[in-house]
Amino acid sequence: MSGKGWSLHHIKDFRIRTKLFLSNMILILFISTAIGGAAIYASTKFIESNTRDLSMQVIHQVSDNIENRAKEVFTSSVYILSDSSIRQIVSEQGEQVNTDNYPAFRSRMEFLLAQYGIGNPYMNAIMIQTGKGQVYWWENKKGLDHALNQKDTAEITKNGAAYLTNHGLDMGWSPSLRKRNELLLVRNFVDISQIDRSLGTIVFSIDSAYFLSLGSGSSIIKQNNVAILNPYNELLAGGGDPVTDNLILLSSKDDLAEEDASMATVENAGVGSHLFVQERTPTLKWRVLCFIPMSVLLSDTRVLVLVILLVSVLAVMISTGIAAQLSKSSTRNIKILEQTMRRVEDGNFDVRIAPLGKDEIGSLAVRFNFMLVRINELITTVYKEQIAKQQAEFTVLMSQINPHFLYNTLGTVKWYARMNQQLEIERMVTSVIDLLKSSVRRVGEFHPLEQEIVQLNNYIYIQKIGYGDAFQVEYEVEELYLGCEVPYFILQPLVENAILHGIEMSKGNGCIRVCAKVQENQLILIVADNGIGMSDEQAANLLNTVTRKESVPGVTGIGIHNVNERIQLYYGKNYGLSYESALGAGTKAIVRMPYRPYRQRRNEHVERHDR
Repeated sequence: MSGKGWSLHHIKDFRIRTKLFLSNMILILFISTAIGGAAIYASTKFIESNTRDLSMQVIHQVSDNIENRAKEVFTSSVYILSDSSIRQIVSEQGEQVNTDNYPAFRSRMEFLLAQYGIGNPYMNAIMIQTGKGQVYWWENKKGLDHALNQKDTAEITKNGAAYLTNHGLDMGWSPSLRKRNELLLVRNFVDISQIDRSLGTIVFSIDSAYFLSLGSGSSIIKQNNVAILNPYNELLAGGGDPVTDNLILLSSKDDLAEEDASMATVENAGVGSHLFVQERTPTLKWRVLCFIPMSVLLSDTRVLVLVILLVSVLAVMISTGIAAQLSKSSTRNIKILEQTMRRVEDGNFDVRIAPLGKDEIGSLAVRFNFMLVRINELITTVYKEQIAKQQAEFTVLMSQINPHFLYNTLGTVKWYARMNQQLEIERMVTSVIDLLKSSVRRVGEFHPLEQEIVQLNNYIYIQKIGYGDAFQVEYEVEELYLGCEVPYFILQPLVENAILHGIEMSKGNGCIRVCAKVQENQLILIVADNGIGMSDEQAANLLNTVTRKESVPGVTGIGIHNVNERIQLYYGKNYGLSYESALGAGTKAIVRMPYRPYRQRRNEHVERHDR
């Protein structure tokens, strides 16, 4: 390979200003990066430490509130045990419960239990199983997907009694026995009069949100990152998603020691680091776990990091401006000279350099100004000579086609024809005169559609003298469209093209239709003939610049390409001329332009009738 890769040696080819700027920028960026990085690291560690302490305080308060709520449920169970009406039904001290009267006792018990459960929206159900196997329950049916029945109640209370027996307890908190977001308070239904006598089992179903919602007011502790475990490491509340379940599993190796009330560590569940905070409640010995994503803990550092970055960027920008100004002041005259040369390369020879010093560069600028003055004088001289030459040629050309001579000559022919009573010749000459007036002495570039049709009639009259009855022209133009603004000579070339390449070559009775209509604020002019037509390829290439072939020129010498180019020049590329044709089916020329009423423009002058 002949080329070589870029290396530091290429710096020697840089401009002096670039070299100065780069050296200053390297020093500025190094200092800014070092200071900003150190500030971000120190602030992150400081906020992490403070947030860890805050999390410990919050989880301590949450654990206290959890135990208080557990005590409220326990108190409700004591009230039920003390209720004489409930105790009478459970112990069957009065009427014995049998199959016939069980529904009545069931309804009575549901009413009594509702008085203790309905006041707590988190209380899902209260279930009782007597020593004789009868079951009673009350259920908060609001928001539940199904209702309890006798079979479900019997199974839950039976499993609750087995839970107490297995753990050697009179009362305990158990996970849900029916795979719901709830936890159960299970206790023996003791007889208040005889403490050692059990009348059955009572089970309270509490919604997990009753305990998990206690930290919802905190910005770092939410329901989905809190879990509660009983002294047997059974999950009472929380979990449910893979990340939290994995963290709860990992927390088993970090169990609190007997002498520790709380601790905080960092765990990783595969989706980012979490701050693991746990605390043991003083009475129930529950472990309250909280897993807080480190991204949440450090979210406050984002503002600080952003401020540091903004300050660093601002410092770099200010330093960059100072560095740029220093390098610019060192190479100012060289830059001015270079920029002036570039403007001269673009063809501007009127620029001049104002030297800012008297050194070698300033002297070079003076000589450069002198050279530009000399070049400008030479260019001006040559330009004036070319303009004078073109003006002289134009004057000679205009004198050759003096309209006075043409009008006077045609006028003489007209009066001669009238004297000899040649009315057809007189009318033909009149039409030619009108066409010449429109071509030579027209006012501006636009006129009403009505005037365009008048000129077209003059042209058609002349053509019909040669063609006879070989073709007819029909107009479909409503009167309200006659005042539309159109450019000069857009219909005559289209009709001329239809006669020469459509009607004449068909050798038959031709018909040319001239139509005008308005669609979507566009004026559409259509010149359609019933001639021989053309193929799709010929129609597509008709307006192609590469295959451009002007039609045989008529009076005006304006071809269809000129019509299309003028319309696009006036109105834009979205307008212009198009063709639709098929072999043997005639041709349709379509002109599209904006629909505008005709108004005389400022740069148009009143027509003079010179003869």
